[in-house]
Amino acid sequence: MSIFTGLQRPQFQAYYDEVFLIEHRFKNGMGFPPSYIDYVKTLGYGRLCGLWNIHIPLGDHPDSWLHRYHNWRAWFDDLLESEEVLQEAALEPDGFPELLEHAVPFASSEGNDLLIWDIQSPDERGEFPIYALNLRKWGNFRYAAPDLYSLFEALVDEERVKSVLGTECTPFPYTFEPF
Repeated sequence: MSIFTGLQRPQFQAYYDEVFLIEHRFKNGMGFPPSYIDYVKTLGYGRLCGLWNIHIPLGDHPDSWLHRYHNWRAWFDDLLESEEVLQEAALEPDGFPELLEHAVPFASSEGNDLLIWDIQSPDERGEFPIYALNLRKWGNFRYAAPDLYSLFEALVDEERVKSVLGTECTPFPYTFEPF
């Protein structure tokens, strides 16, 4: 049983672009990570923990992962073209220059936070490391979790949330709001 199953609403049907979810390949030849696929199939599009909009394949919908990815990717490309000192400042404390090249954002918050995958560092299960980035602050690029399951567990845990999003953060509610 998935960690996300407990968040399902009665008689809620998740909708998503199943063909794209299964067939899409990143530049490294890999598809979406298993924990993300489980999330999409179990919950669909919505807000996780009262904060995170996990963007999923939704065809031509303007909030579809593919549409949002292109907008976010443009920001990373602009940063790659900036001076090295700006790149270094943006990447503190846990980022590294190659991460900017391979960053694949997949979630956003209303507070301009992003969750991204480092697609060049998959583990043996096909999961990509997840980093959290606050676009309002320089030097807030943090390693968050090895997969979406671990990230979710950290977000609802009083101590672990601080390592993911900063010492001022408190745990988020164990919730999912479908859109």
